[in-house]
Amino acid sequence: MQLMPNELILSNLLRSLTLRRVKNLALTGSSFLLSAVSGRTVVWGRPPILTIEPTNLCNLHCPLCTTGSGEMRRVLGKMTPETFGKILDLLGDDVFFLLLYHQGEPYLNPHFLEFVRLAKAKNIYCTTSTNGHYFDEKTINATIDSGLDSMIVSLDGVTQESYERYRVNGKLDKVLGGVRRFMEIKKRRKTKTPLIALQFLVMKHNEGELPAIRKLARELGADRLLIKNIEVHSLQEARQWLPADEKFRRYRFDGEKLIVKNSDKKSCPRPWFSTLINWDGGVVPCCFDKNGDFEMGNINAIEHFESVWLNKKFREFRRRLNTNRKSIEMCRNCNQGLGSFIPEFKLRKKKKRLGDGVTGEE
Repeated sequence: MQLMPNELILSNLLRSLTLRRVKNLALTGSSFLLSAVSGRTVVWGRPPILTIEPTNLCNLHCPLCTTGSGEMRRVLGKMTPETFGKILDLLGDDVFFLLLYHQGEPYLNPHFLEFVRLAKAKNIYCTTSTNGHYFDEKTINATIDSGLDSMIVSLDGVTQESYERYRVNGKLDKVLGGVRRFMEIKKRRKTKTPLIALQFLVMKHNEGELPAIRKLARELGADRLLIKNIEVHSLQEARQWLPADEKFRRYRFDGEKLIVKNSDKKSCPRPWFSTLINWDGGVVPCCFDKNGDFEMGNINAIEHFESVWLNKKFREFRRRLNTNRKSIEMCRNCNQGLGSFIPEFKLRKKKKRLGDGVTGEE
């Protein structure tokens, strides 16, 4: 078991880079740099990184999650194969990295593994995040057969009492048994994929369990352990959930004021390098737009992706982000750029500053 900042398999990620995708990555990267330096909004290429939401339904009720807390204003539903197929038709040749999760439990969509297979047929690196409650033998083997490269399994406590404090309605024994069986089947089938990364969100009630979670991850045979911090939106949430140890906070908090660390960045590369498509086809800038407040268009209503990617709304959003980032409310609670999108070797210098592989994203 390795302590790493993300769940990526770098060699697999690099193998998904075709000549066309490298060219597209160079175009998007150079247009972002030109925009950041000049203050003008320049957009070349198409998003090389894509997040797709299979569903915004979940079996758990995590209090800091938009879905789990009941604060989801979007209609609940599951992406259809037709919508996913259209996304691949429009973007599949340019995207090299696909995150198949957002506000919901991916395995609740019966087509989830079909989506993985279709993306892998186009040689796209695929990762997901799950609460680990659906790992029966059939699903485990189907997941391996799909070609999924990696996954995050949320495990925020080493006892049922601690675990269900945040993962409300969750069953720790079910998750542990599923992960253990997953690793056994991987070993029996002599496969390294999907890489299984356990994710531990550090909170006030569980920060004392860090030594125990490291031991548990080793006992389960997990490939990696991710120690991550949480996102809060109010003083009340901060008082209830933020850990005491400063290095596990993304905020400076004195009990009365909540200030996001490293929030003074001029711009953010995400709306140049990536975008997110919700289960119903709605296109939004990034994962911080949980309720679709900045929906730029719908994938099911267009023939060419540029009609969304380059439309007036998206250009105005990038201009505003590039010139006055703090004027966008959701960006004020974000201290990330590309965050976990950046391969491991780019994060090694940050590891010492953040401590123990802690990353800034939930």
